Amino acid sequence: MGSAIAVLSKRDENVTSKAVKMLNVLRHRGAETYGLSDGGEIVIAKSLEDIISMGMKSNVALACNFKRILPEDAPQLMEIDGFEVLFEGRTFPPNEKSEVAGLIKRSRGDVEEAAKNMIRTLNGSFVFIILERGGKLIVGRDPVGAVPLYLGENEHVYALASERKALWSIGIEDSRIKSFPPGNLAKICSESIVLVPVKTIERTMIGSLDEKYIIDKLHSLLLNSIKRRTADTKRVSIAFSGGLDSSVIAALVKKIGVEALLICVGLEGSEELEHAEKIAENIGLPFRAEAYTPDHVERDLRKVLWLIESANALKISIGIPIFWAAEASSKMGCGILLSGQGSDEIFAGYHKYLRGYEKLEGKIEGLLYHDALSLYETSLEQDEKICSFHSVEVRFPYADYDLMSFALSLPAALKIESEDDPLRKRILRRLAENMGLPPEVYLKPKKAIQYGTGVAKALRKLGRRMGLDMQSFINQLFKEVKQIG
Repeated sequence: MGSAIAVLSKRDENVTSKAVKMLNVLRHRGAETYGLSDGGEIVIAKSLEDIISMGMKSNVALACNFKRILPEDAPQLMEIDGFEVLFEGRTFPPNEKSEVAGLIKRSRGDVEEAAKNMIRTLNGSFVFIILERGGKLIVGRDPVGAVPLYLGENEHVYALASERKALWSIGIEDSRIKSFPPGNLAKICSESIVLVPVKTIERTMIGSLDEKYIIDKLHSLLLNSIKRRTADTKRVSIAFSGGLDSSVIAALVKKIGVEALLICVGLEGSEELEHAEKIAENIGLPFRAEAYTPDHVERDLRKVLWLIESANALKISIGIPIFWAAEASSKMGCGILLSGQGSDEIFAGYHKYLRGYEKLEGKIEGLLYHDALSLYETSLEQDEKICSFHSVEVRFPYADYDLMSFALSLPAALKIESEDDPLRKRILRRLAENMGLPPEVYLKPKKAIQYGTGVAKALRKLGRRMGLDMQSFINQLFKEVKQIG
């Protein structure tokens, strides 16, 4: 776990100092070791001073920060068959990672085809950057996009980094930065960038199927997703609210026998804390509640804004509870956190889908598909950046390629019954019922995290104290945070 960085000069200028600057900006993502490649040599060092002392100079550079989450973790900047390869992320199951070297070696020098096969065949959450002979970069990202990667440019360089702030630090404006599209391959040289779509989440609309078959299939896919995401660890934490999504994950984690701690966060007096404890007792897993105050919201607000790199008020109100959950997980010694993100997009959980249901006469399958393809930008990247700050790796069982493809192929009628459906996610609720979870889980209407935890209310109060609405308040703070860096 750590960061991925690459810089390529458009003018044949030395860029290693820029790569080192980016490493320093992203040291919160990993400071155990640092890696730097100039296209001819890979250096792994304990400090940035050691990297700088090497005096490396090149018009292209790969770099990485490294932080060990699991005992077997190692820096992921390596030489494979004459190519310098930076692989950031995980494969699920972990033994698939060995295929990275195998695919490159079997390509017999056709590294572009090897890169495409990595995107097509590897199951996991990852990005990779390959430095090809002659200074060209080959870049790829898995089709879902849980591990962040941003691409930017100015008149001097093309650059990639795990967070926007690293690109800001070398003079790339935010307007010239975009999230690298999942399932795509990029070929970057000093003159141009060419993006090639390789693999996207597929859906094949399913007609009438037996409900039991669908429920059994969803159970199998979600169980396998969790098995793959816990195969390399004996202990995980689960961001837990006692709601539908996290309760299903918790029950399946218990079924496969992985040690788990359920973590629930919220403001003091939040009804969600009491509800979550009751459901945790029913499931039979250890539970930890962390109660916060409005002062904690104010304390952590600027830090979370810095991490999510956005002035979006909705994102910050969701991000603060995730920050707390990751903080609690880290304190309890759990380096892997499972999250229920992705369920609402594939099973139609949000209230907004009722408006679409009415407007589109129930045919919201395309709307769900669009939101699922955008999940990396709306949720996954943000959560990964927040959790990484606490040395916690977040994994998303619902954001699994096979599960998403199947769920998005189901008719909307299995998810929403009418334009005023108070529950939604009907087929997932049926799964929860079949699993033996209590009615308080599968009959409880969804309450968004920002409301259930009380954070949105606290943010509105902070804004009013300054005579501002919440969004204006967040805009002002973000400008300050971005300037300070």
